[in-house]
Amino acid sequence: MYMDEKNSSVKPLFIRIILIVLALFILMIIFPTKGFVTNYVDKKIGNTSNFNNNLIAMATAGSGYFTKSRLPQNTNDKVKMTLKEMLDKKMITNLTDSSGVSCSTKKSYVEVTKKEDEYTMKVNLSCSEKEDYIVLHMGLDGTQFPSTSTARCSFVKNLDEAWSYGSWSSWSTNKIIEDGTNQVQTTTKKVVTGSKTVAKEQIETAQATKYNYNGERPYYICGSNYDNKGVYDIPTTCTKKTIIMTDEPTYTKVTYYRYRTKTLIPNSSDIKEANCDDQKLINEGYVKVN
Repeated sequence: MYMDEKNSSVKPLFIRIILIVLALFILMIIFPTKGFVTNYVDKKIGNTSNFNNNLIAMATAGSGYFTKSRLPQNTNDKVKMTLKEMLDKKMITNLTDSSGVSCSTKKSYVEVTKKEDEYTMKVNLSCSEKEDYIVLHMGLDGTQFPSTSTARCSFVKNLDEAWSYGSWSSWSTNKIIEDGTNQVQTTTKKVVTGSKTVAKEQIETAQATKYNYNGERPYYICGSNYDNKGVYDIPTTCTKKTIIMTDEPTYTKVTYYRYRTKTLIPNSSDIKEANCDDQKLINEGYVKVN
């Protein structure tokens, strides 16, 4: 009697479990999982962002590799590196499309060409879903192609002597010596300091006076007040020197000074935000902090 009652209670429980499992199976058929939907959409429209990320990854690796020593030397010369060579050099990891299929290691490549006025780098990516390329440009005097990385970092440069300055004072003849407190500027001007009497020579001229006597040949006379006084047979210019006294200014060179106070800024630094691959800032003494 006890066994029959036990079996009768187990059967309904077993049936309920079977019904629950069956209901879950039907729900999975009617309502696909999120992964199923994602894979279905990716298959229909393609995951272009994945392709772009792969293309940028190749371009970034190429821009870091093709520095000055690895660039072609003559106009129209080219150098090329396939994705396979980049993988062999451990410059990049394997690239796959949205379906997980590896991109072509032979059709995908980076190619640098020297033009007359620049270098160009063509980055071509070939995957099962898509094939496309981008082109980077660099001047002939450059040392590295611009990075395609969008990551931003902070760069810091310590300033050994950074100063804060006040306003300039008025110009003064009071001598000021530059020190740790003052920054000094000087200028020199000519100024009038007095006058002096100067003797100057002046020459006066006049034509000799002409005389005729009883129809004889004329003669010419310079009076006694001229330096060349006398009688002349030909027309003559009479001259005399005189000294005049004049007052003229005297000058001297005067140095003027002005100053402004300066204060040393302790532990000063310059912080800039830039692309994490910005080699120019590093060459200028900046240090990447993140």
